[in-house]
Amino acid sequence: MNDERSFRRARLAVLVLWLALAIALLGWSLAGRDAMAGITLAVLTVGPLLLPVAGLALNQRRTYRWAPLTLTPGLAWSLTELVANPGARGLAALSALLSFLALAAVVAALRTMPRH
Repeated sequence: MNDERSFRRARLAVLVLWLALAIALLGWSLAGRDAMAGITLAVLTVGPLLLPVAGLALNQRRTYRWAPLTLTPGLAWSLTELVANPGARGLAALSALLSFLALAAVVAALRTMPRH
């Protein structure tokens, strides 16, 4: 019973953090850029985040195992901008933090997921 409740909380955290990260990256990539550059950046950073959403919502263990790989493009961009662009440090730090929290939530969900 307690494991089921822990899994539900972790699963909810994964879905909320995934959505928050997607919104943050989408807003950041489209803000103050040339339209084509913003769309390209959004596709490269937010596009991969959309791939595992169905499997995460359906509690598929296999999806929870590979989903963190889709965090890589957004995290790489965030860390690069954090170091190289002083004007974008706030949004870069937010995106990097959300990426790390999403990774931690996926690990928590995998550890508490019931085995069937």
